[in-house]
Amino acid sequence: MERWCGSMSEWTPLGALPTNRPYFILNAAMTLDGKIATRGGDTKLSDEADWHYVHSIRANVDAIMVGVNTVLKDNPSLQVKFHSVSRYPRRVIVDSRGRTPLDANVICKDAAHYQTILCCTTLLDPIRKRAYETAGVKVLPINEGVRVDPLSMTETLFGEGIRIVLCEGGGYLNWSLLFADLIDEIRLFVAPVIAGGMEATSLVSGRGFETLTQSPAFQLNSVEKRGNFVTLRYVRTR
Repeated sequence: MERWCGSMSEWTPLGALPTNRPYFILNAAMTLDGKIATRGGDTKLSDEADWHYVHSIRANVDAIMVGVNTVLKDNPSLQVKFHSVSRYPRRVIVDSRGRTPLDANVICKDAAHYQTILCCTTLLDPIRKRAYETAGVKVLPINEGVRVDPLSMTETLFGEGIRIVLCEGGGYLNWSLLFADLIDEIRLFVAPVIAGGMEATSLVSGRGFETLTQSPAFQLNSVEKRGNFVTLRYVRTR
């Protein structure tokens, strides 16, 4: 028996938009054991209907964000397909040290419509920075140190006019945003498969919380069952 709560027809934010930082949606397709990629890098978990819906979310946000490891492993283009857009979302790469290849799809694919922003630290090599800028990338040195500070990054992106961000992973970026309590909404597409293995990429990696009381609390908003697939939507309770 299929139970439907909510609709896949059109995405709208579950909560009110913050007044001082962007609204963050964490979206992921995962296995039953919470993996977003196998140890071999296979991420093909979404069905066609889910893929179309994810692109409808992309069409309604200001920016699509990924971490550099996702760029290196998957080489995504972070474009909107299947849907018309009134304005193209910006592509944001969180890349502390500038490891994103200059020929990556997120930089080169349809650069005339999609602006790419690279969030890094002040340690980024000046020569590398100029190379990115020559390729049309807007480089934003967020802070000193070896890693981009999420809170400082959100302030900078808000200053760039970005109000809604769709975060598409990977595991460490998900962790850093959750640890900073920046995730406002979570959408999970659960596929009926198991990846297993310590080397498979988890939905959230990083250090992890010491106790569950440290974790941000989320409320289940809707459940959608379609065949053997389930989509869950959660909103942050503040």
